[in-house]
Amino acid sequence: MAKLRNFKDLSAGLKLTAVTTALASAAVVVFTLPTIALAQDGAASAMLEEIVTTARKRSKAEAVQDVPIAISAFGAVQLDALFVKKLDDLSYLMPNVQLEAVGTFPGVQNFSIRGQGINSSIPSVDPTVGVFVDGVYMGTTYGVVIDTFDLESVEVLRGPQGLLFGRNVTGGAVVLRNARPDGEFGARVRVGATDAQQYNMAAALEGSLIQDKLAGKVVVYYDDDQGYYEGTTIGRDVGAMTTKIIRPTFVWTPNEHDDVTLIMESGESKGDGAIWSNVTAQRAGAIPEFTTIANDPGYTDMKWHQAMLEVNIADVGKGTLTNIAGWRHVGAASATDIDGISAPIFYVPGSTSQDQVSNEIRWSGDVTDNWQATAGLYYFEQNINYREGRYIQVVVLRALGGDMDAKNVGAFWNNDFQILDDFSMSVGLRYTGEKKSAQIISGVGGGCTEVVTFDCTFDNLSGDWTNVTPKIGLQWELGDSGQIYSFWSKGYRSGGFNFRNAKPNVIPPGPTKEEENTTIEIGYKSDFLDGRMRLNAAIFHNEIEGMQRELNIGDPDVVVLQGTINAGDVTIWGLELDFVGMITDNFSVSASYGHQEGEYDKVNPDFASFLGPDLPRLAPNNYSVGLSLDLPMSGAGLINLATNYSFREEHPYNDSNTEIFGDQKRLSASANWFLPNDAWQISLYGKNLTDEANWGNLTSIAGLFTAGPMQKGRIYGLEVNYRQ
Repeated sequence: MAKLRNFKDLSAGLKLTAVTTALASAAVVVFTLPTIALAQDGAASAMLEEIVTTARKRSKAEAVQDVPIAISAFGAVQLDALFVKKLDDLSYLMPNVQLEAVGTFPGVQNFSIRGQGINSSIPSVDPTVGVFVDGVYMGTTYGVVIDTFDLESVEVLRGPQGLLFGRNVTGGAVVLRNARPDGEFGARVRVGATDAQQYNMAAALEGSLIQDKLAGKVVVYYDDDQGYYEGTTIGRDVGAMTTKIIRPTFVWTPNEHDDVTLIMESGESKGDGAIWSNVTAQRAGAIPEFTTIANDPGYTDMKWHQAMLEVNIADVGKGTLTNIAGWRHVGAASATDIDGISAPIFYVPGSTSQDQVSNEIRWSGDVTDNWQATAGLYYFEQNINYREGRYIQVVVLRALGGDMDAKNVGAFWNNDFQILDDFSMSVGLRYTGEKKSAQIISGVGGGCTEVVTFDCTFDNLSGDWTNVTPKIGLQWELGDSGQIYSFWSKGYRSGGFNFRNAKPNVIPPGPTKEEENTTIEIGYKSDFLDGRMRLNAAIFHNEIEGMQRELNIGDPDVVVLQGTINAGDVTIWGLELDFVGMITDNFSVSASYGHQEGEYDKVNPDFASFLGPDLPRLAPNNYSVGLSLDLPMSGAGLINLATNYSFREEHPYNDSNTEIFGDQKRLSASANWFLPNDAWQISLYGKNLTDEANWGNLTSIAGLFTAGPMQKGRIYGLEVNYRQ
């Protein structure tokens, strides 16, 4: 996507960045920078033009509105205008999507789509929603609540994506793409501050290194959060975190058709641990909200390094050959006072190290005039090491953890046939083979107590899985007004192991069996009233065999007993609606709605006593409504006023249904002033304006009370952007 340096470039860039509400949530477009710029130019309705996507891995990008799957897509300008700093800031803006950080340790994702997600910070647990950065799969949930500065796009693919993305995407996929340099000079600086003592600076500089051959860019990012929560026992504000990132990018274009891209990144987050509070006491009014009486702030020290090399060679047959190689290392050490009270009940330090390499090679192009194909091979390998100490009432020590090696190979082939001018069919197949071996600290006989040396007895475990994921789809184009599509597909989630093997006589450490998701989806996408209105809808029906769950149970011996199981067979169905409309050239309205229901068809009798009737992280109803108004200021530039309200209905956090997330509400607003010189933007914004208290998870502390890591309440912020 071309960089945006002024209002004219902004207007042109809209064709690649706007219209995300078409498949995303309410208020994605209504907050956008292009809305403002185009209103000034008298063409605000152009906000309904498409953003492009590479979700189907074709040789050429496609308009989102033309793709026959449910996608919520955000361009770079939308992310900035929504004041999205990390992925979880998008959590309330899409139907049936929850991009949550679990909060046990900072930076660990528990993303859920259409009621399929995980409840765990155990690094050996594979996600149900895969995260892909520049085509590279993130092999662990650690370090995946990613900063969004200089991202070109975020695409959230709802429903199983096993055909093109492989295993561990039974719920869906989050696809991130960093912005590439195009050889022209460009610079951007962003500085911001909030009333909660958080300060942020980010900058990007790009240009030509060799004329018409080699372009370069460097992005630097610094965020200083001095602590949002009041630590009454500790005597200071807690939750402090400093994050530093540097990301150099190089794009080599040896000719007009081929290109090579290298993106490297190094980052560090350092500060307090996750801040937990006594939720039971907070809800009873005994402890003020956003306050903890914990006696230790914990600590976090996480570093990551990664590199991606992408090569595109055009004119290979009638298509393009693409190779994407990736490498990543994550090292994370953290400690958390999980009980959240002044008594030393449960203190947990842990460390994680993960290394991964991957490579995907694929060809996409035209086989005949009415037959387009995408075929490829995939390889992934990772190693994870985890150690956790449990200090229980000071005198009881438990050592948990393990090491795991995993190798995955895949082969995929998708075919799109244009049967009639307005009717096409897709047929595809993917083969996946995977092997895992693990050495896990034994929990037999009370377990190991060497929480410093971890000189423990380890159990040797292994697993070997193969799977075939097919897909058949139909697409009927309704002229220029839209399309109707449907497909039948499967998704696949690997079996795995539990590094927190505290009581193997109650919950064995694994391996669990694989999880399979069979889905049917029918969708409708439309533009009407000369492109001033857009309405998209989808209904889905998922049948999950051998659903894997991560139990979270209060236990007097180990405080919290966690285990991975195959809970049973489940059916989840639902619907999603997205609407955006230009009421006038300067005023827009958008809305989204999601409904989902799930139930067990068959329960694993070995664990029936741990399971309640309702599925965790499945909110039956969720919606969002947004408004945006552009106010031209003659020679003083333009002001945009925007607001958005989102709601998520109460639902269980854990499988036993003993811990419940209450109704969750989010109200945000912003005022943006775009100066007439086209380079400066000054913004005042507010998040969670109703000051709602929410938690990343809800954990029973030995069955005595509930504790949880707090999420931030009301925040006011000021941000200044300069672009050249």
